[in-house]
Amino acid sequence: MASKITLKHLVIVLCICQYVVLAISLPCDFNEKCRCTNIPQHAEMGSEVMLNVDCSNRRLQDVPDLPANVYTLSLKKNNIKVINDYQFSLLRNLSELDLSYNKIKRLNRFSFNGLSNLLILNLNNNPLPYTERAIPSEVFKSLISLKHICIRFTSPIGTLLPEVALSNLKLLESLEIDIPLITPYKVIFGKSFDSLVHLETLKIGTCLVFGIKNDTFSHLVYLKNIYFDIICEILILPGAHHCLQKLHKIEMHFFSQYDVFSIVHATMELKLTPVQTIVFKNTFFHGREKPYYTWTALASGLNGSSVQNLQLTGNNPVSLFPLSKIEPAPPSFLTLNLSSNKLDQFELELTNIQKLILRDNHLGNFLRFKTFNKHIKRNSKLKYIDISMNRIYKLKSSIFHGHPELRYINLSHNYLQEVLFDVSQANYLKYLVLSNNFISGFNQKSMKMFDHLSLNSNLSIFLLNNSLECTCKTLLFWKWIVVTRVNVFFDRRCVSEDGTVVRFLSTNKIIPKLEKECIAYTSFIIIASIVLVATLICIAVAVVYKYRWKLRYMFYLAKSKHHRHKASTDDKQYVYDAFISYCEHDKSFVINDCIKNLEMERNFKLCVHQRDFIPGEEITTNITNAIHESRKTICILTKQFFDSYYCMFEFNMARMESIYSRDKRNIIFLIFVEQILPQNMPLVLLELVQKDSYIEYPNDQQGNVVFWDKIDEALRQ
Repeated sequence: MASKITLKHLVIVLCICQYVVLAISLPCDFNEKCRCTNIPQHAEMGSEVMLNVDCSNRRLQDVPDLPANVYTLSLKKNNIKVINDYQFSLLRNLSELDLSYNKIKRLNRFSFNGLSNLLILNLNNNPLPYTERAIPSEVFKSLISLKHICIRFTSPIGTLLPEVALSNLKLLESLEIDIPLITPYKVIFGKSFDSLVHLETLKIGTCLVFGIKNDTFSHLVYLKNIYFDIICEILILPGAHHCLQKLHKIEMHFFSQYDVFSIVHATMELKLTPVQTIVFKNTFFHGREKPYYTWTALASGLNGSSVQNLQLTGNNPVSLFPLSKIEPAPPSFLTLNLSSNKLDQFELELTNIQKLILRDNHLGNFLRFKTFNKHIKRNSKLKYIDISMNRIYKLKSSIFHGHPELRYINLSHNYLQEVLFDVSQANYLKYLVLSNNFISGFNQKSMKMFDHLSLNSNLSIFLLNNSLECTCKTLLFWKWIVVTRVNVFFDRRCVSEDGTVVRFLSTNKIIPKLEKECIAYTSFIIIASIVLVATLICIAVAVVYKYRWKLRYMFYLAKSKHHRHKASTDDKQYVYDAFISYCEHDKSFVINDCIKNLEMERNFKLCVHQRDFIPGEEITTNITNAIHESRKTICILTKQFFDSYYCMFEFNMARMESIYSRDKRNIIFLIFVEQILPQNMPLVLLELVQKDSYIEYPNDQQGNVVFWDKIDEALRQ
C-alpha cells in the first residue's frame, strides 16, 4: 500500500515538474531576439508542441520568420510599419496576435491571410488611419474565427473605421475602436454591422462627443456591454433606450454638459433598459459653484430600475453625497462600490444592498464613532463589507450590529492594533480579513466571541503581515490558536519581548517555550532587578578599584592646604629636594647614609617622616603634602618595603602626583638596597624599573662614591 502511495506521489511530482519546465521562457531557436515558452499539450492541439512567442520591445522593423506551431505571438512595442501580404500564412495554429504600439500605417488586402484560427487581434496604438486605403474592405475576410479585435488610439480626428471591413467578422464578440467625431446625430454603426450577430461587447476609446440616441445601436441589436474610455465625452439623448434593449453593463467616464440634467436624462434612459451594472470611473470630479449631489440624482433616477450593481470610483467626494437627507439605496441595488473616492464620512440606508465596497477612502475617524448604516434599528441584508485601506485605528464597537447576514468583512491595510469591535450578531460570518494591520494578538473577549461564531459557520480569520507577539501577554492567544475551531491564517513568525523576530513551523513548538518563560514572571522581574542592581554595584566597585589611587590622591590633595588647580612644573620652588619613602627596617640606612651623604655633604634638603611630618596631622595628609612639596620621591626598596602599607601608599601617591600634577613627568627614583627578584615586585614598580629609573646600592667603598654621585645627578635634573 505504501509503495502505491509513493508511486502516486512521484507521478504527481513529475507532472508538476513537466509543467514548470514547459513554462520556462527561453530564446527561440528560429530567432534569438524572441522568447519562447512551450504550451502543455491539449487534445485540441494534437500531438505537436505549441509555442507562446514573445518578440515584444525588440526594435524589430519587420515581422520575423516564424514556425507553424506558434500559438500566441506578441510583436508589440516594435518599429513595424507594414504588414505584407501573406505575412502570417503559415501560422495556421495562431490564436492570438498582438501588434500594438508599432508604427503600422497601412494594412494590405492579404496581410492576415492564413490566420483562420485567430481569436484575438490587437492593433491598438498604431498610426493607422481609418481609411479604406489603410484598412482595405477585405483585410479581415480570412479571419473567420476572430472573436476579439482592438483598433483603438490609432485614427486621426475626423474619420470613421470602414465598417465594411468589419462586416466579414461573423463570429466577432468584442470590438474596441475609436470614434473621433462629434457625433450627437450622426449614424456611426451602419447596416454593415447587421451581420455581427455575436457582437456583445463594445469598447470605445478616443472620441470627442459621443451622442447615444434612439438609433445609435440599432444595427447592434445583441449589444450587452458598452465601455467608454476616460477621454470620451458622452451625451445620452432622449429615446436612447430603444437601441439598448439587450444592455447588461455600461461603463462611463465623462458626461457632456456636466450638470445635473445630463445625469438625470442618462438615468431616465438607462432605467428603461435591462441594464444591471453601471460603472462611473473618475466621472464626477469637476467642481462647481453650486455643486449638485450625484447620489441624489442617481438614487432617485434609478429607483424602480433593473440596476443591481452600481460602481462610483475615483470621484470628487464633495459632489457625491449631501450632508443630510441622503436618499436610501434603490431596492434593486445589490452591490454598491464606492472605493477610491476620498470619502471622509458615509452613512446610508442600505435597503437591499448585499455587497458594500468602501475600500481606499478616508473613513477612519468617522467609523471610530459612527456606523455606515443609517438605520440600525432594522436589520440589513448586507453579506459583504470591504472597508480596507481607510486609515482605521479603532472601530465603533457596534459598527457591525444590525447585519446578521454578514459573511465577509475586510479590514485589511489599516492601523488596527486590537479587536474591540463586536461581530457576535454575525452568526454566518465566514471570512474576517485583518491582514496588514498592527495586531499583536486577541484578547479573551474576542477569542470567546470567535469561538461562539465558529459553532454556526466555518469561520476563517486572516492575520497575515501583522505584528503578532510571542510574549507572556499573548500566551493565551497562541494556546487558543491550537485548540480553536476557527481557521486562523498567519505568518509563521512573531515578535518576542526583546523585539527580535522568531520564526517557527508549528505553534505547538512555541507554546512550551513561552510557558517556560512565563512560569514566574514576577519572580523573574525581581531577580532581574536584583541582578541589575548587583551588576551596577559591581561595575561601580570595579571602576572605583581601578581608579582607587587616583581618587585617594585627589581626596587627600583636596584636603591639603597646598591643593592646586594647575599642574606643578619644575620651575616652582619646592620645600624639599626629595621625599624619602622607606620602611622602619631601613631606618638606619636613611639616617646614617642618606642624610649624611645628601644633606650634610651635598646640601640637599630631604623630607623624612620621622623628622619633618607635622605632629597631630593625619599621616596620609602628611604623606600627600610631603610628596607634593618635594621635587623627587626616593623609594628605599627592600622586601619589607612591599609588605608595608604606608610604603606602598607613599609609592602610589607619588605615582599619582607624577601623572596628574607633574604633566606625567616621572618624579620617582628607586634605590635597591638588596637583591629583589622581578616576580616579587608589583607590576607598576616593574614599569619604572624598565624605564631605568632605579639604582642598586653597592657594598664597596669605591662604589659608594659613584652611587651617591648618581643620586646627586638625579636630584638635580
